[in-house]
Amino acid sequence: MAVLDKHFLHKLKSNIIFVVIYTIAFILMYETFPYIAPFLIGGMIAFVISPISQKLKKKFKINTGISTLILSFLGVAIVIGLASAFIVSGTKHLVNLLNNISQNSDYINQIAMDLASKASSYIEYIQDASNINIESLIAKYSGSLMNITKNLLTSIIGLASSIPYIAIFTITLFIATYFIAKDIDIIEKSFYNMFAESTKVKVKNVKKEILSSLVGYIRAYTILMGITFLITWISFAILKIPYSSILGFIAAILDLIPFLGITVIYVPAIIYYWIIENYFLVITIGIVFIGLSLLRQILEPKLVSINIGLSPLATLAAIFIGIQVKGIIGIIFFLGLVMMHQILKKVDIL
Repeated sequence: MAVLDKHFLHKLKSNIIFVVIYTIAFILMYETFPYIAPFLIGGMIAFVISPISQKLKKKFKINTGISTLILSFLGVAIVIGLASAFIVSGTKHLVNLLNNISQNSDYINQIAMDLASKASSYIEYIQDASNINIESLIAKYSGSLMNITKNLLTSIIGLASSIPYIAIFTITLFIATYFIAKDIDIIEKSFYNMFAESTKVKVKNVKKEILSSLVGYIRAYTILMGITFLITWISFAILKIPYSSILGFIAAILDLIPFLGITVIYVPAIIYYWIIENYFLVITIGIVFIGLSLLRQILEPKLVSINIGLSPLATLAAIFIGIQVKGIIGIIFFLGLVMMHQILKKVDIL
């Protein structure tokens, strides 16, 4: 006597196969990404510029090869330019920060000592139990501040050694983008020819849904990062905290990292103003921090579910489980898993 329905067992088997295949594909992609990155990025750029090239051919009778070559160059130039601008800007601000630390090392050491002194008053019983003197520890290790600064500056200068790799990466990216864009129709046709005629329509629908979901995913997190940037920038500017725009930008980027996120910006600021006894800023920054954290936790599942088309519960579960498993990579994995499962159900593959 059968306990489970045959249709349910068939569905269960199909879902297990899907999860196994998806997991293997994701792991392979993750582990080989450093080696296939130029081709993946080139494929993405090619996918964007290919329709533009076709429109230029139809409207202005421009040769596809020439338009693809120009658009490939522009696409790669934009990607490399944005990445370079981000790295150069970040490096510049880091150098300035390190220079400020070097010039004010005595003042920073004094702040650390003051912090240790205040902390000691609250944890004297720990010191009595363990014979640990926090101030002596701070005094002992604060001398290494300059060494840390020098090491970081050396690492920044050491980026110059990566120039040959960057050059090879850029050339490979340009060539890959050009040839993928040039032959994208042939590549798509060869891919679709693997499937039976009845399946081709479903595969094309899967492609359409995946693209729509990816655009929605990017849109959702762009909105979240924009909210983080604006709230941090405006609130810090109103409170006359130095480098408000830079801190807002860093907070927006760090917002992609689970757990850490805006904590890296807000908590040190709260500690600093607590040390210098500016309790108004401590309370104000703390309120902004708590408010922004709550707002993000409320908006993230809703924005992702609306833009990708997943249920809020499934989105929340994917985000929570992903964070527990492997941070941002875990979120991408589980959101992708749920998204792909829904897409395959929608096109009647699962």
